[in-house]
Amino acid sequence: MIMPTANDLISETRAFFKSYWSSLNGHPPSWSEHWDFNSSIPNNEMRGCYALFRNQEVIYIGVGISKGTGMYENCGLGFRLKKYWKVNKDPEARTKYQPTNDWIELSSIMTIGFDKEHYSLAAALEIYLIDKLQPERNTQHKKMRINGG
Repeated sequence: MIMPTANDLISETRAFFKSYWSSLNGHPPSWSEHWDFNSSIPNNEMRGCYALFRNQEVIYIGVGISKGTGMYENCGLGFRLKKYWKVNKDPEARTKYQPTNDWIELSSIMTIGFDKEHYSLAAALEIYLIDKLQPERNTQHKKMRINGG
């Protein structure tokens, strides 16, 4: 089985928007560059989708569309993605953050943020991309496909 890459992610996202985005809305959102655990997470102040990478391979696709709380209020992606990283306490580390123990293989994260009028499309994009790319750690979606869901 061929493992999905960022190019596959971007290509399938374009196909999704070709079917489900109106040109009356302007240009559709686009994927960020890879975030390598330094500085701020791209689109952290928005709601949208994210892709987790092990080297060049997409291993998980998720959605962050909740309202969030505290400093992440109305920041679905920032609120959701804090599950995957923690502050790197090693003073000699080259990155400010590091993956959590459950996601230690992560090398980077990409995000796509939606404006307030269109953020509900992020949930549809997540399911579409999981179905098309079948990342190895999206196990719940695989169970639904096997059981006819």
